[in-house]
Amino acid sequence: MKTNRFWLIILTGAVIVSAATALLLDKAPAEKARIYQDGKLLDTVDLAAVTEPYTIELDSDGRINVIEVEHGRIRMQTADCPDGTCVRTGWISRGVTPIVCLPNSLVIELESSDNDIDAQVG
Repeated sequence: MKTNRFWLIILTGAVIVSAATALLLDKAPAEKARIYQDGKLLDTVDLAAVTEPYTIELDSDGRINVIEVEHGRIRMQTADCPDGTCVRTGWISRGVTPIVCLPNSLVIELESSDNDIDAQVG
């Protein structure tokens, strides 16, 4: 009986910690997406202003990436890379996880208007 109670307390604690973490990491929907290749900013997309879905095709030395943009969200539709991890990431619209295509040196990051500062240098 005490063993069951112990596991119930552990499980309840895990659920509470998971819920609190989800609430803390949940950010407002992103307003802008920044697209970088080889460390250089290629484009900034205002996701809040998108009225019609469209695609962006990037060709760098024969490496093709197609980015799909819709109102409030963005994803890597297709990628000319061996693993396809960036495509499997799917749509992003909030949060802190970017879309990364390492073989093609491409990164899509989100930016929201709340301008959270994690650290300050200087």
